Amino acid sequence: MSEVSRRSLIAGVCGIAALSFAPLSAEAASVVRKISNGRLSIKISDMSKVVAVGSSVLVGKVKGQDVGLFRSGPSTFKAFSLRCPHQGAPVVKDETGWYCDVHGSKFEQDGALNMGPATTGLMKVPTKVSRGTLTIG
Repeated sequence: MSEVSRRSLIAGVCGIAALSFAPLSAEAASVVRKISNGRLSIKISDMSKVVAVGSSVLVGKVKGQDVGLFRSGPSTFKAFSLRCPHQGAPVVKDETGWYCDVHGSKFEQDGALNMGPATTGLMKVPTKVSRGTLTIG
């Protein structure tokens, strides 16, 4: 068995993390629009194509950062950065919420801290609902 270099190990972990971000379905991606200043826009009437009530999803990038979206009700949402507040590693989706596979922090569907070493939940990203449209960022 050959020895694995630190660089190869880190590259492999990053590759696995990138693959675990399931992209939005084609239908969902068709309703998420990029708008000015790197923000995202989604019509509330199309929201069921993106995320079900009580769950969360990687919704896209806002100003270059991956953003998760939690839907707590038919028209109530919370967006958050998908970077672990512990040391900035990407967090990935699992069946119960989000986790950082670098140091093991776990987060709820809505980004709230479940288990450290992180000491806070995922950083909130501003959202606004106006005229039937959710704007993220």
